[in-house]
Amino acid sequence: MIRKLIGFCCLVPQLLNAQYLPEKNYPQGYFRDPLNIPIILAGNFGELRPNHFHSGMDIKTQQRENLPVHAAADGYVSRISVSHTGYGNGLYITHPNGYTTVYGHLNRFFPALERYVKQKEYEQEDWAIDLEIPPGMFPVKKGDFVAWSGNTGGSTGPHLHFEIRNTQTMHPLNPLLFGFDVPDKRAPEVYRVAVFNREKSIYEQQPVITGVKKVNGEYVTTTPLIKVRAAKAGIGINGIDRQSNSTNPNGIYEVILFDNDVPNEGFQLDDIGYEETRYLNAHIDYKVKKGGGPYLQLVFPLPGNKLNIYHDIKGNGTIDLSDGAVHHVKLLVKDAYGNTSTVKFNLQQSGSEPAAASCANTMYPGSRNIFENNWVEFFLDETALYDQVCFRYSEVPSISAKSWSNIYHLHTPLVPIHTSFDLRLKPDKPVPPALQPKIVMVRTGLGEDASGTTYENGWFTGRFRDFGNFHLEVDTIAPTISVLGGIRNGANLARATRLSFRMNDNSGIKSYRAELDGHWLMFSRKGTVLTYTFDEHCPPGGHTLKLTVTDIAGNEGVHTLTFKR
Repeated sequence: MIRKLIGFCCLVPQLLNAQYLPEKNYPQGYFRDPLNIPIILAGNFGELRPNHFHSGMDIKTQQRENLPVHAAADGYVSRISVSHTGYGNGLYITHPNGYTTVYGHLNRFFPALERYVKQKEYEQEDWAIDLEIPPGMFPVKKGDFVAWSGNTGGSTGPHLHFEIRNTQTMHPLNPLLFGFDVPDKRAPEVYRVAVFNREKSIYEQQPVITGVKKVNGEYVTTTPLIKVRAAKAGIGINGIDRQSNSTNPNGIYEVILFDNDVPNEGFQLDDIGYEETRYLNAHIDYKVKKGGGPYLQLVFPLPGNKLNIYHDIKGNGTIDLSDGAVHHVKLLVKDAYGNTSTVKFNLQQSGSEPAAASCANTMYPGSRNIFENNWVEFFLDETALYDQVCFRYSEVPSISAKSWSNIYHLHTPLVPIHTSFDLRLKPDKPVPPALQPKIVMVRTGLGEDASGTTYENGWFTGRFRDFGNFHLEVDTIAPTISVLGGIRNGANLARATRLSFRMNDNSGIKSYRAELDGHWLMFSRKGTVLTYTFDEHCPPGGHTLKLTVTDIAGNEGVHTLTFKR
């Protein structure tokens, strides 16, 4: 009898700490901090951002630029990327243990690498560049200086973006699972839970959203018993995580759903590839978020969600309420260091959903969905939709003098599309041949964007990634270019270190090119600002700089500046 009691006592902690989701076995302590300051996070892996999961750690740089960045481990520089979007100046180091580290938003690389990149940019006459580097060209040791931190690319403030990727798949992994010294004794904060009808499309319902409060160390719903009409329910959660030394609202790592104390389903945010990251829009209730509401993370996969973050335990994310009984629901919400918050609430079916109205045009995930009439044509590929859509269409006349078509309402931008699609529109009046290259396609609705077009057999084709309201309009206005700093023609710039211009266009910038005395000159780009840093390509003497900016309709703006050095 004593032996049985001892066995039971040993089993209790195992039950309390059962490993329901896959265990991670990443190397601990192999990688060092890429900066020589304590790690304070502005963002973490899995943080929810528009159309993507954040793929690494955003490390604060004390609101400064040009802090030295160091190699996290031995390896070699394997890739360099330079862009005005994304990571800006990005550095990739491949390591012998099967991982690659990435360092983003850098100002400059270490001198030898900076010279190599600059040489390639001048050879290709393109500042935006993506280079694969041979393994033996730039070897590094752990702790070597490799770059200066900055604020380049899509960054909105100085910081270092740091990733660890699986070298074979190039999927970013959760760096906080690798043993970095980030003080964290704070459990995730939970604000709301949501209940969905699993027998209806997520885009054809409004979830029951209920706030939570903390009682005796656990979160409970403000409504003790949540009654819903759904016979089969799915759960969503709204919450964040913070580290002990940072107030930034970052992302949670793991959620496990229990139904009457039986583990049902869970997810972990780790190992998400760049080809998958847009599935964030299937992991959340996109309609609620896009409509101005909170992020609601789903503890169940939508039919068209291909992410591998979900794990069936003893269910599939569905709670069967058809028995009419009260179900005791529990959520364990964890961060990457194991700090855990518990959420508890009761759930019961009460009544049933009214019969759904008939739909004239249902679009399905996993199918090729086609829409066409005399004025509009498009099709969505098999991966475009995450759940069923009752597609709605209408058209209204346009009153704009620039317009060459009616306005076509293609469903609603509250429903996401995973992949880009070609949209064909027919103008409502003949377009003169001289204007055909100047026709752009414009989308409005929760934002605005435009696409250049191609013309064939009376149809104009543009490319988009969102539903909304579409029309054709003519754009014959060239981009504008203005020099910053009040510099005029004939200025003496002998003491200047840089020269900057701002470019603007109504439809969108396609490209730019600068030539100094007839030779290509490298300008970097941050947003709409172009900057040249004076170097050996601008020797002493008189010079003529010609800057040409081209928009998506092919209109060219030209600014010529003469100056002396």
